[in-house]
Amino acid sequence: MTILKYQIFGKNSVGVYLAVNNLFGLYPSTLLKPTVEKIESVFKVPFYPFSINNSNLIGVYTASNKYGIIVPHIIREDELQQLKMYSEELNSGYQIGILESLDNAFGNLILCNDKGAIISSFLKDYKELIEDTLKVETVVYEFVNNNLPGSISLTNNKGCLVHPLTTDEEIEIISEILKVEEADVSTVNRGFPYLSSGAIVNDQSGIFGNECTGPEMMRLTNVLML
Repeated sequence: MTILKYQIFGKNSVGVYLAVNNLFGLYPSTLLKPTVEKIESVFKVPFYPFSINNSNLIGVYTASNKYGIIVPHIIREDELQQLKMYSEELNSGYQIGILESLDNAFGNLILCNDKGAIISSFLKDYKELIEDTLKVETVVYEFVNNNLPGSISLTNNKGCLVHPLTTDEEIEIISEILKVEEADVSTVNRGFPYLSSGAIVNDQSGIFGNECTGPEMMRLTNVLML
């Protein structure tokens, strides 16, 4: 298990630009080689260069687990073919779900691991497609009066961190849907409540924003069991 405090493009919002699950990871194709090598040294899964409609915001636009990935309809055909090539290298049955939703920041709208998914009410009409792609029970559920469950949370298959104003009752519901052993409140990067913007994690490793404090790192790594 490896953890790293780092910056991408000089920013602590590493989860905006990077994405990882227990099968593979994606990074902006414009990243310099030393940065890519640093990222690859942390995780035990292969990483691939990628973009969504020529954008570096991979963590914002995608949501994935080891079974499938959700991408917006604005993805270019060459990018889609590239993604298909990557996935076929790893798992011929890997699913790619393309959603026509106008609300397409799926990293913010979907919270998922390999056991369950929580989606925003904005995506309620796409619940079945999301479920078929990620191959997990998918529930429309919003907490802290916020319609971006993916933005205010961070999860792997072991634990989940959520917005600091999340209630105990909400945490219990989230734990049941994602089937995690631990769940708790936290922040990243010195009190920022949008957790997924400040980190990427899978079951083995994690990269966290350089501004994460000692207490934040202790809580994050303990709950996620990294």
